[in-house]
Order: sequence, then structure tokens, then C-alpha cells
Amino acid sequence: MDDMILEIRHLSKSFGSHEVLRDIDFTVNKGDVTSIIGSSGSGKSTLLRCINLLETPTSGEILYHGQSVTGPKVNAPEYRSHVGMVFQSFNLFNNMTVLENCVVGQVKVLKKDRETARKNAMQYLEQVGMAPYINAKPRQISGGQKQRVAIARALAMEPEVL
Repeated sequence: MDDMILEIRHLSKSFGSHEVLRDIDFTVNKGDVTSIIGSSGSGKSTLLRCINLLETPTSGEILYHGQSVTGPKVNAPEYRSHVGMVFQSFNLFNNMTVLENCVVGQVKVLKKDRETARKNAMQYLEQVGMAPYINAKPRQISGGQKQRVAIARALAMEPEVL
């Protein structure tokens, strides 16, 4: 039980009369690699958005280290700083460089000093092969490169779960 990070219990999500998720149960333990597989429109993104509290589940529970995060008194930004997400559309800030996209969250959310955040960002940008593009804006790089920047940005936040 000490290794359990996330537990999803009887999670359901409906939009009006359209039930997108029905009675989803699973756990994520430290070191697990979990895949969510399904056809287009089957609710994969909705499930991830519920786990990251970007959507409110209709019913069920999400537990992070045994504590419910679905209640009204949950500090969602604090929780999200431990549970990262890479969006399908990447959501990079078009007015910022690749490097700044990977620094800004660390400074604003994690309260890291800019130089520490920069070094951390560079480490992950190097790992995904994007270090040569740190001064480029998102419009100047390809879709695959944007995806790698989004992954580096998410990793730079050092979430416990991604």
C-alpha cells in the first residue's frame, strides 16, 4: 500500500445524458507504467482530465496517496503540481520561446528561482533532443518538436505521476 500513488474508484463522468466514463477502477503504484487504450471518443482524455481535476467526475473517487482529491476543500493547483499531464494539443505558449515554456511553470507554480528552473529545463530539453531549439518560438518548430517540448515541460515540473 505504501507504493500506491493513485487509486481510481468507481469513477464515472457524464455530460448531460451522455455517459463518457462508467465505473472505472484502477491503481497506479510507484514505478508503474499504465496505458489507457481505446478507440477515438471512448473517454481516454476525459479520464485523464478527471484525474488531473480539469473535469469534475460525476461520481466516484480519486485518491492520491490514500487521500481523496475529489472533495470541495482540495487544493487543485497543489495536487496538479504532483500529477503532470501532456495535452494532445501541447498547449505551448506561443509568445514564449521553447526554453521559457519549460521554465515558467517551475517559477510560477513550484516557486523555483529562474536559474534553477532554467538548468532543470535544459536537462529535460536535452533528453528529448530539443536543446538546439531553446530560442525558437512554437510557430518555428514542427508538431513532433512541439510534442517533445511539451514532454520536457511536463517532466521539468518533476511530477510524481505523469
